[in-house]
Order: sequence, then C-alpha cells, then structure tokens
Amino acid sequence: MSFRVAQFNILGRYMAGSMWFHYARDFLPKGLATKGPLEWSRTAGFPRQLLWLEQDGPGHFYRFPVLLAEIRALKADIICLVELDCFAEFRDALGEEGYDAVFEGRPGKYDGCGIFWRRDLFAAAGSARSLVYQVPANDRIALAQPLLHLESNQPLLVVSTHLYWDQSSGHQAAEAEELLAFAYGSPASAPEGPVVLCGDLNTPPGSEAHALLTSHWQDAIQDYEPGAFTSVKPDAYYYAKPRGQQYSNQAWEEWHRQAGRSDIIDYVLFDGGALELEGPPPSLPRLPVPEEGGGGGGGRAAKKPPFGFWAGGWDFTAAPAEGFEESKHDPDWVPARAHGTLQLGIPNRVHGSDHIPVACTLRFRGTQADGANG
Repeated sequence: MSFRVAQFNILGRYMAGSMWFHYARDFLPKGLATKGPLEWSRTAGFPRQLLWLEQDGPGHFYRFPVLLAEIRALKADIICLVELDCFAEFRDALGEEGYDAVFEGRPGKYDGCGIFWRRDLFAAAGSARSLVYQVPANDRIALAQPLLHLESNQPLLVVSTHLYWDQSSGHQAAEAEELLAFAYGSPASAPEGPVVLCGDLNTPPGSEAHALLTSHWQDAIQDYEPGAFTSVKPDAYYYAKPRGQQYSNQAWEEWHRQAGRSDIIDYVLFDGGALELEGPPPSLPRLPVPEEGGGGGGGRAAKKPPFGFWAGGWDFTAAPAEGFEESKHDPDWVPARAHGTLQLGIPNRVHGSDHIPVACTLRFRGTQADGANG
C-alpha cells in the first residue's frame, strides 16, 4: 500500500534569465561562453533565457529534457511541481507516461503549482481547491487535490505550495498559518484524508514557519546533516542599469551582485498519524563543512564537493568579489577567480533547476510494507 511522493521546484522556463544564471555556462553556445567582460553584461548576446528546447538555438544541451530525466528517475506516483510556467508541456509529456494532473496559477503570473498523479494508482476524489495567501497579498498560492488510493480505497489530500521568496520578510510564518487552515478547511461531511504537503517553503529547518508546520505534520527528514541543501547557486554579477530604471536615459549601468546560497527550503511533510515512511528518508547532497564533533544531524560532514554540482567555472576569490564597490561603474572590471577551485551551483547539464527534487516513499499506517509502486 505504499506510494512515492516528490517535490520539485523546476525553475520556470521563463524565469531562468541568462542575466542571473550566466554561471550555468554549459547552457551557452560555445561562441558566447566568453571569458571577458561581455560575460557579465546585457550586451553579451546571451539568449534571454537559459535554453529549454532545441528550437531555442544552438547550445550544449536543453533544460526541459534534463528536467524530465530527473523526474523520471524519481519513479514517483505523486509529483508536485512549483514555479511551473509551462504546465501544458509537462502535462502532455507526463500524461503519455500515465499521469493525470491539475494546475493553479499565481494571481497575474504565468507560473503556479501543479500536482501530477499516476492514474493506475490514484484517482481524483473531488475537485481541486486553491488558496491565495493574504500576506503578502495576491502573490503566492497553495493548491490542494483530494485523491483516492485505488488499491486500498484510502483518501489522501495532496497540497502543493511555494511560499514567499524573501526569507528576511518573515512572511512565511503567516503563510504557514494560512496553509494549515486551508489544508484542514474541508467540510466535516466531506473529509479529504490525511495530508501530504509538498513545497518550496523558502524557510530553513527550525524556522518559525517550519516549526509551525512540523507541529502538525511530520517532516520526511527528521535530522538534517551539516552542509545539506536542496538549492545551491553561486554569487552572480551582472552589469546593467538599476532595476526598474533599465529604460531610463537618466540611469547609468553599474555592477550588481546577486548573492549565492546553499539552503534547505524544499520539503515533503505528511500526517504522521495516518501515514509513515517506508524505507529510508530522503537523502540530500552536502557541501563540505569544517569537521564538527557532532553535527545537528548526527552524521559526518561531507569532505568533498558533491558530484554533479559544478557550475562550469572557477569559484570567486571572495564574496563579495574584491573591487566590487570600487568598480561599480567600470564595465571592464571582472571578479577575480580562484583557478582550480570549483564554483558550485545549478542548473547544469545534470540538474535542470537551481533546486533538486525531494522524494520519499509513504504508506498508510496499518498496512504491510509491499515496496513502492512504480
């Protein structure tokens, strides 16, 4: 009676701007993967977005097939995709492989949340419903789809969400409160079953929002090891007019820094009273960290960079790069690199997004282990 669930922020097709992801050099046609100042400016001649399909032009490879390969490798029965601005493409591709799906877009945006389920294992048990969070207003959403597990006749409520991007705002805690009320908001006469929540929560383990949600639902990962991440990207520098002033004749181009990150922000949570993990919890890649006497996860820290997360260039010598402020308006300035030290970050030819999927196998309590379907 087991089933496999996955959460994946795909980095929307039209949200992977070359300006911010130019470190993903494998995506660039060979003639554009320069080493000079043009690498960092709007005049570099990059495609506007990282390449998606072959018809986008010549390139080393394309994001859509890489993402599909990652999704197929999960062998998941339920898949929640967020930052999904190309629902029809995934609906058609996964539909041919046995999945039904539902989608809800963000207010006034192209992207949203999509829930996919294998039609030979689950059936829709009712209409999907959605939430538009009040804080911040008209920005983020949650999508809930009631399902029926066909073999056991057990109901299940799958919730997909993507919380506000800015962790410093504190909005995630307010969104978490709304999310709990939404998940348990069905009429008592129409119970929708235990909840499985998949989401990019944009908040780390132990935060106020995470603590609130895990006081009601169990995190598929109980102990996070030092250096673990679900999203990793390096610093990115670009030379352009200030945001909102790109068409102003009064504005001057200048260097900007988008700070890199290595975060745990993607989760699978579930109702631990009705569901339980089958097999090991999700395993996350880890960055090297200093040796510790006993990390928060009780495991040993990774000693080498994980395979498959090289951004395609050498790392910067400092953060922010030396000379960044002094060279604010110098188009010929280039951040110094530490040759021989890998710059870690995704997407790349192995990972199609700046996030990795998180997946686990669950079963209804009281049923015997029978191995994951699919």
